Amino acid sequence: MGKFLSFQLAVIATTLSYLQTTSAYQSWQENEYLSNFDTLESNSYSAINDIDVAPPTLLSECKRGINATDVVFDGSEIILEADGVDEANENIETVSAASAQVQCNVNEASVCVVPRGLRLKMSSSLNVPALIVRGEIYWRDVDLASSEEEDTYLCGGYIAVEGPVGKFVINFGSISNKRGWIYLKDNGAIHPMGRSRFFGGVGDTNGGTSLVNSFGPMVDITGFKLQRTWSLLAEPFLQNQESFKLLHSPIRMGWKVGDRVGISPTQKGSDGTGHTFRITQLDDDGTVHVDRPNPSIKKAAFIPPRQATYNEETRTASLLSAEVVNLSRNIVITGDDLRHVDCEPNIGSTQGCRCTEHRKKCTVGLHTAQMHAGTMSIRNVRLEKCGQRGIDGKYCLHFHRLSDCPDCEFSGNAIEHGHQRGIIVHGTHSSAVENNVLWDVRGAGIYIEDGNEMANQIKYNVVVCPWSLAHPTLHGCTVPGTFNAESDTPLNHAGIYTDTAANDFIGNRVSNSFNGLLLQASGSGRGAAYGRVCTSHLAYGRWEGNTFHGHSRFGLYTLGGSAPRDTDQSIEQDGSTNQGTCVPLTGDGLDRGKPVSLLNNVDYDTVFVGHYNAGDMQHRGHTSWNNNNLIYWKETKNFADGCASHISDGYYAHGNMALPDQGTFIIERTTFDSWVTLEANHHCNVGVTGLLCMPSYILHDVKWKVTKGGTWIWLQRGGTGGGGIFSLSPPNAEAVKSATAEEQAAFTDIIFPQGYVSVASGHYNYLKSTGYCVSSNSIGLGDRYGGGILCQESLRVLKVWSTNFHTATAPSLRVEVWLNNTESGISEQATRD
Repeated sequence: MGKFLSFQLAVIATTLSYLQTTSAYQSWQENEYLSNFDTLESNSYSAINDIDVAPPTLLSECKRGINATDVVFDGSEIILEADGVDEANENIETVSAASAQVQCNVNEASVCVVPRGLRLKMSSSLNVPALIVRGEIYWRDVDLASSEEEDTYLCGGYIAVEGPVGKFVINFGSISNKRGWIYLKDNGAIHPMGRSRFFGGVGDTNGGTSLVNSFGPMVDITGFKLQRTWSLLAEPFLQNQESFKLLHSPIRMGWKVGDRVGISPTQKGSDGTGHTFRITQLDDDGTVHVDRPNPSIKKAAFIPPRQATYNEETRTASLLSAEVVNLSRNIVITGDDLRHVDCEPNIGSTQGCRCTEHRKKCTVGLHTAQMHAGTMSIRNVRLEKCGQRGIDGKYCLHFHRLSDCPDCEFSGNAIEHGHQRGIIVHGTHSSAVENNVLWDVRGAGIYIEDGNEMANQIKYNVVVCPWSLAHPTLHGCTVPGTFNAESDTPLNHAGIYTDTAANDFIGNRVSNSFNGLLLQASGSGRGAAYGRVCTSHLAYGRWEGNTFHGHSRFGLYTLGGSAPRDTDQSIEQDGSTNQGTCVPLTGDGLDRGKPVSLLNNVDYDTVFVGHYNAGDMQHRGHTSWNNNNLIYWKETKNFADGCASHISDGYYAHGNMALPDQGTFIIERTTFDSWVTLEANHHCNVGVTGLLCMPSYILHDVKWKVTKGGTWIWLQRGGTGGGGIFSLSPPNAEAVKSATAEEQAAFTDIIFPQGYVSVASGHYNYLKSTGYCVSSNSIGLGDRYGGGILCQESLRVLKVWSTNFHTATAPSLRVEVWLNNTESGISEQATRD
């Protein structure tokens, strides 16, 4: 065994308390939510309620009156008839919006229908009781270019695109000063599948199974594109200032005077407040002038690349600055005010408000979805007053069980004022959710629902909760009464919530929510995917370049036993897995682990970062700054590839490293700065976590730049001893041991004192008899190294595993430890027969 010392270290128990939130909306606090609802609404903004923005004619024609009652629809349909042909193609019959208005005004209790083979041209506004599109709607700014009207609108109790060829096309992408409004009325209209206040596409179903997306309705909406929907502060925006500077030119991004912008909170622990402003002037140097003084400081800071060694892939700066999001678009999907409705005891969860123990009312706004078949692309649109709290499947934007849908896209949108989540990807693969901004959305911002979803691109979105979690009535962005309290209340509310890792999360930023990104990878899927997928063991997509800040629990968080494995999951089988491929070992006893790097993510100003039980997972290029726990990790394992490190090319400063139990935990090419404590197996023997509580932590090319006094390494003590060994890697240890005393003195970035390469708990006094080890207390460094024993040789752990043995019946085992292959053991060594 050469100069390695082997020994067993005992179980250790510790507790780590975290912030218990009592002010947020718990699942049972519907009464408090309803009592505070008027206050919530008074703090939320909708463009349709802004008299300086909303078209007066729309409000006078479509808005529900104070004393209005629901229309009793009689089930009849008014089938629109053509009044012309298309100018570009005489084979296409058309009907104008003006003609449709006359035809559909015959009976307010009937649904207006665009039949197959007919195209409705929205050359003017249209207000109908409800609308079904089995043919086509074309609504384009080029057709309105000669019109003096700045705004056109389409109003209906629901607007549903149906059938195999239904098509709804809006394109306002070429003229930014034209605005289109889709207004969902609260008038009692109920679509058989979309239900009330619904906009979207409804495909046919076959026994509940999705059809191929090439056969189904199409919704395609394009507003004027901003080159960027968000930026970051280039410098702090101080209190009472009336201008701020961005990292990007607002003019080149396509922002305009009059646009409404929001600036995220920058306080720690979900305790901040975001603020909104109107732009009054733009300068090309990035300066934005706004309509009022800033109520509170918004921070901007930047950490240059500080990895221990140069690595082109991971050597990136960390941008610790407030997000600035543009909330204005020239297409707005809006509607009547949200309204509370009574629950019903015997109703399907998607068909209306179903009573539960904690739900007696539901809060109903508009919702959009593409359901079962077809495609939906919504780009550069504003959505508001959306979500139906307490009714399943009713969200602001929703891909619903579309199977493989590479043409499905939500991009460049602004979602504000929502009461049941923001963007949902459900039973859908290969979609794109990119460059959206979400502000004041209650519940999870982005939600991946069942666990079988694959290959969806969740990229460059910004999710901001603008309210403090401790606010006495706003309670952050939590909301009670939904079907998943885990994602929407302080059980584990998150800006991004996912039941599966098998999607790409790239370049997203989340601010001020309870958690940042939560992977709830424990179980066998939900809903239609239940029993068909092992969510804990799915291979990861690409998780790169995300930033999470200001959370009162975790930034990046994988909950449960997340250990990616080489399963047979595929889009061809709708994301399901053969359970036999989810087991840890192959039939030949090989590790099925499928290692993944979480690359270049940033966490700051939060409480926790990390995992419970997570194996075959590497943090690479990670920056964790000013978090109570820079890493919080309960259990892990050695990598299936036999060589990968758990942390690589990282930068950690201002916080505690709560490191896990199990195996050998490798940290390489990483810098620890300012003040950091390395806490060994922090959660061992607490609850059901931890086994032998004797991990090895190997440090390779690690730069230790910590300047604070006090504890650097915390070696905890359990009922049978201390836990954990910290050692330099073999090459680093050899460099120290082979160096002269003068050369060793130049090693200023090593965590150990001159000449030492490892440390273990002071429980193992026998190490001192080797001649290579001393007590840190004896050289005046007991506080720094937790009273541990410092050694000039590398330390390792020998673990002996057995099966089916119990304390009362196990045979005796004697372990003898030898030093330098001599025939004498270590004096005072402790063994147990």
